[in-house]
Amino acid sequence: MQAENFSMARRAFDAGDYNGALHHLQTHISSIGNVDEPIATLLGQTLLQLGLPREAGEFFEMAAEADETQAFRSHREAAFAYFRTDDTDKALLNAMKAFRLGSDPELTFVLISLLVKTNETQLVDQLKFRLLESDDPKHLDLAFELIGADRWDARTLLLMRKLRHHRPDDTVIRNAVLTLAREFCDYDTIDEEERRLPPAEWLRPHLLMQETPHDNVHWCIDEAANRLALNSQTIQPIQKGATGRHRRKRKHSWGEKIRVGYLSSDFFPSHATMRLLGDVLRRHDQSRFEIVLFCTTPARLVDDPVRLAARSSWGEIVDLNGLDDAEAAAKIRARNIDILVDLKGHTAHSRVSILNHGPAPVQLTWLGFPGSVIDIDLDYVIGDRFVLPDTSKPFYQEKFCRLPESYQPNDPTARVLPPASNRAEWGLPEDRFVFSSFNASAKISRETVDLWACILRETPNSVLWVMCKTAEMEANLRKRFAERGVDPNRMIATAGVPYGEHIARVQLADLALDTFPCNGHTTTSDMLWAGLPVLAKRGQHFASRVSESLLNAIGLPELIAETDDDFVKLGITLARNPDRIATLRAHLAEQRFRAPLFDSERFCRHLESAFETMASRARNGEEPDHFDVTALPSRDGPFTA
Repeated sequence: MQAENFSMARRAFDAGDYNGALHHLQTHISSIGNVDEPIATLLGQTLLQLGLPREAGEFFEMAAEADETQAFRSHREAAFAYFRTDDTDKALLNAMKAFRLGSDPELTFVLISLLVKTNETQLVDQLKFRLLESDDPKHLDLAFELIGADRWDARTLLLMRKLRHHRPDDTVIRNAVLTLAREFCDYDTIDEEERRLPPAEWLRPHLLMQETPHDNVHWCIDEAANRLALNSQTIQPIQKGATGRHRRKRKHSWGEKIRVGYLSSDFFPSHATMRLLGDVLRRHDQSRFEIVLFCTTPARLVDDPVRLAARSSWGEIVDLNGLDDAEAAAKIRARNIDILVDLKGHTAHSRVSILNHGPAPVQLTWLGFPGSVIDIDLDYVIGDRFVLPDTSKPFYQEKFCRLPESYQPNDPTARVLPPASNRAEWGLPEDRFVFSSFNASAKISRETVDLWACILRETPNSVLWVMCKTAEMEANLRKRFAERGVDPNRMIATAGVPYGEHIARVQLADLALDTFPCNGHTTTSDMLWAGLPVLAKRGQHFASRVSESLLNAIGLPELIAETDDDFVKLGITLARNPDRIATLRAHLAEQRFRAPLFDSERFCRHLESAFETMASRARNGEEPDHFDVTALPSRDGPFTA
């Protein structure tokens, strides 16, 4: 009879008669006086179906105690039952007990959800990538919430590809897949996206408007299309009453000195921006200019004596951390700043939307973002005739302020002179021509690899030395070269190293190859400083014209190819002509302290001339307009760093 009651309970449960199952189980328990694992488990399952998850959880816990061999299943079911209630503690306890014994995607999801709820961030970080073992959209959504678009972990690309499968029409996910694929040089994924949607269709406004401006300029050379990329976390809507015309007409007290404020989160010595800008800040004429740095740099990056000493030489620093945009703008306005210079644009950790609160009569962007900083209240963008030709004017909301030689400053005091080094230390062959690239992985486009491969096929005694931050990037590059008929072993991968070591090693190459359509920026000037010639190609938007600007400023316009074919031909020619390479290197060594590129004092005087023109127009009630800064007379000899 006892066995019959349990069998009847099982049959009733399987038939969906949960009240009947409960009745037979209660009868069975009354007759035997105890609850073993099978009975406790069936009771838990029955109570769940009757909408009693808390009571169900208690019986699943009882089942775990009754039979240790079934503890994983029982604790798992108890965790799931309590998860449906507000008893987080019991749910988490059982989930942890089950997880110690085994795992499956649903248990992982429940456990991580509970850890998030209880703010166990360290455990969440340890476990979150386990969610990628599942294909359940619910699990992947949680993974997306926790992981986001971490550009340095290849598992993030796997997550986005899985989400792409479940959300084929989600343009945000599509754009994230492409962004991550570029970071890891995953050309197969980019090819797959091309098969889904032909490249010509990538310029549809609804797709562009879901892409960040920073991602967009890495692949799109259409300046009209660049303006449509709007999905930036840095953008807050322009405030009513603070648009440019109203801001410029607001009463402002001008002083004898021009008060210039720089806004950035990069005010620490090791950041690439400060390797460019630091000495310019130090060289401002304090009799004519008052310099204030409005800083959103995290405290952890500036809390040691060396960094603090460097920062103190750049100007007065005003901390904006902890303030929202309106509060930060009010603090800037209280300093009566005449010209506010945003140094970030639409890049990571930017606070550029502070400018939409109109803190200064003149507002401009420079250096951080290679393009128009859309949706921000700006008067000017600083560039030069190479990165901002007249043909680009229709595609910018800002008026052009063009410096005479290059838009990019360079701090000769921040870069050490390259010390002696040898190829053996870096695993480079002594008897072969070494091409190199130390640009960010996202800049190494399919077009770039194809052009490099063309050069390598015609120069069999050469190798390509590439900085690879991840194993996935290295593997993908080797695969692409093999597909283009180049022995993948001719690619020599190298990791990132501290800056001093980096400058020492880059001179070991014979010729750096630029990337397209997004050039090396600080990287290109690093190469030129180290005495390494850079082969570049003329571009069609700001990001693809930077190397042209820098090469002209160092006196090497002959290294700028007009077309893809010219780039390949020139690369082959230079690899076959060591005397010409020697001449180029000698030129760089001679011009390091003569040419405008690294002349920060000269650059500062040009920049100050630009500020004076901007301030004069604003002071006289004139609207911003395009203007070019006149170059100072050429130097007769070397400058002093």
